[in-house]
Amino acid sequence: MKIIFLSVGKLKKGYASDGVREYLGRIKRYMPVEEVIVRDESSGGKIPKKDVLRREGQRILGKLKQGDIVVALDERGRGFTSHGFAAVVERFMGSGKKRVCFIVGGAYGLSPELKQSADLLLRISDMVMPHDLARLVLSEQVYRAFTILRGEPYSH
Repeated sequence: MKIIFLSVGKLKKGYASDGVREYLGRIKRYMPVEEVIVRDESSGGKIPKKDVLRREGQRILGKLKQGDIVVALDERGRGFTSHGFAAVVERFMGSGKKRVCFIVGGAYGLSPELKQSADLLLRISDMVMPHDLARLVLSEQVYRAFTILRGEPYSH
């Protein structure tokens, strides 16, 4: 299995970029991982939100492959403890699928069509957070899931 972090737009904050790079490097010790970025729709407020979401959603859908496990971040998604999330990752690994794609949307989130097609809507916090921070938290929690599954001390 390969883990794909599929996101809208480049990371803009140095702390987030450094942190995501660090955790992707750590995840590679357990499983192949790739970061895929699709262009964000820079509207300057001139394009309606629904059109921005649709355009970004089409770009994301274009990167998915038949049979991918799709996990989309959404504030109304299902929340887990770190151990509960590790169990989800373990189920994915045992599914026989080739890829699991964790999707983080842009400034407006993800299109309704993309959320409806996801295998899991995942909430990483009850609080809203910036796009860059969400990507950092997600990558850390995926890494933590592997340390939990391996019984390593990181997750004590």
